[in-house]
Amino acid sequence: MVLDVVAIGNANVDIVMYVERIPKEDEALEAYDSVISAGGSASNYAVALARLGVKCGFVGRVGNDSFGEFVKKEFEKEGVDISRLKVDREHPTGKVFIIVTKDGARRMIAYRGANAYITLDKSDEEYISKSKLVHAASIRRKLALEIAKVSSKHEIAFSYDPGSIVCKYSLEELKPIFSHVKILYLNLGELECLTGSKDPESASKLLQYGPKLVIVKMGSKGSYLVLSEARIRVPPYKPKKVVDTTGAGDVFAAALTAGLLKGLSLWDSALFASVAAGLKVERKGARNGIPYEREVLSIFKEVKSKLEKELIT
Repeated sequence: MVLDVVAIGNANVDIVMYVERIPKEDEALEAYDSVISAGGSASNYAVALARLGVKCGFVGRVGNDSFGEFVKKEFEKEGVDISRLKVDREHPTGKVFIIVTKDGARRMIAYRGANAYITLDKSDEEYISKSKLVHAASIRRKLALEIAKVSSKHEIAFSYDPGSIVCKYSLEELKPIFSHVKILYLNLGELECLTGSKDPESASKLLQYGPKLVIVKMGSKGSYLVLSEARIRVPPYKPKKVVDTTGAGDVFAAALTAGLLKGLSLWDSALFASVAAGLKVERKGARNGIPYEREVLSIFKEVKSKLEKELIT
């Protein structure tokens, strides 16, 4: 199968509890709602791409258990190719427990399980080599470096959303990966770990290490795109109500990728991504809340001119 994108990373089951507030020590609170869904940053990214009309495959690892079967069925239902999703007979499927408060903010506890044992073999490399872009998210540094080298070997664009791993290593230690990266995604906390500052402009320091484009995800404040020749502050698409921010960054990255692959300019792709992420946070669950192409396009066309006025370049 010829794919547009291959996503590599965690395949989890998310157990989400919606509460009025965070419980105190030794206090038990009753949740007013709960959701169990498939999740994981790269998994959410892959499903979002599929819903946005992009052919996507996934490389990862699940356990030989009921949760693993659930994850596989959810991928298949969405049309994501999982021919390279491996079943680990020694380690269980990864799980994430998520607490979401009334304002949509979240707190997470992750058990990596089989995700900690993702590897690439020759068949995976051949699978990746047929795509236009490979995206990796929240994976071990060694695996990220392996993917980076494969992408360069086959002249495939590499986008990277490292997650909190960037707080464990220095820039010099990450440089071998960053030198292969075309698009680097960071949130403000990760940016601070790398540059010592939450000022989105500090992302410009990272360009010397290799990325062609650094995207700082700023939640309700939108995003900030840094290229060597330009800076773009992208306004958020503000939903009527923020319900759950889980997965919004993954949806943003997927929608920006979809826009670029479909021939939109970087500016329009970023606005398209802003709308998609805004739609996501109106809904519960990282996976359930991912919007489809038709609804994103409908609202994008409706608000594009307004958002363009808020673009700062």
